[in-house]
Amino acid sequence: MLHEIENIVKKRMVIDITRMTVHNGPGIRTLILFKGCPLRCIWCSTPESQKESAELAFYPDKCILCGDCIPICPENVITIGNTSVFINRDLCNNCGKCAGVCYTEALRLLGQEYTVEELLDVAKRDTVAYKHSGGGVTISGGEPFQRLDFLLKLLQELKKNEISVGVDTCGFTSRKNIEAVLPYIDFFLWDVKHMDDSTHLELTGVSNRLILDNLSFVSDRRIPVYLRIPVIPGYNDSEENLLALCDFAKDLPSLMEIDLLPLHHLGKARYLALGREYLIEGIPLVRDETLNEMKRLVESSGLKCNIIG
Repeated sequence: MLHEIENIVKKRMVIDITRMTVHNGPGIRTLILFKGCPLRCIWCSTPESQKESAELAFYPDKCILCGDCIPICPENVITIGNTSVFINRDLCNNCGKCAGVCYTEALRLLGQEYTVEELLDVAKRDTVAYKHSGGGVTISGGEPFQRLDFLLKLLQELKKNEISVGVDTCGFTSRKNIEAVLPYIDFFLWDVKHMDDSTHLELTGVSNRLILDNLSFVSDRRIPVYLRIPVIPGYNDSEENLLALCDFAKDLPSLMEIDLLPLHHLGKARYLALGREYLIEGIPLVRDETLNEMKRLVESSGLKCNIIG
């Protein structure tokens, strides 16, 4: 089986690797962010994580209108005006050649391919910090389960090197995929967007039934789970939804805590850089009083709750 896995996917597209993080599981951790996600949450703060392929981003505040990007574009999709560069996104093939000559980094290709060996090499640089803090590697995205073969091989190699591993997932994957990785995972960070199935479908593009079924399956096998709840005013912050979540969570034997992640608008610049519309600009930020009320409500159900962010 290992030989077959090695021959399927040699590389995976990565958005970013962040070392020495402390908000993605216990201790000091290395965070690996893969590209590719099956959900399309309307509040997604990292739109560059949705597609598996590399994408061209343009940051106009860095552009000096030098025009070096125009002659190198093989598709002739870049033009220059009096105040900015314009990209025909419909014809751009995201080859990244323009980014390669943009020394101000106004043009950047988001996404870089890594092999398992290259990711392992990065992870091993901080093994001393892991051991002293009880940390390790957290694999996130996007969605790590988008490429099970690559994920499984990476998990196996991390375990061989005695590195603790957590996976941040939306849970929308097959039961077979979940079963394959359980021997190698120390904990899950598990996103729950909404408890009502039809509302979840409307907000994310997928049903929540598979997500919740997989969550129960994992917890029944005593893999520690941290539930992460994005708090989006007017969409999933109602008392009814939160109580439904608490009722469900009380039946999870391995639940460690529920983490509330309040909405922020830091992703707006990412949408603009990719030439996409930012759909939630008008949604207000969550008031501290509201977050504290939600925290008290969760705790009144006998569950541990933290506010992150």
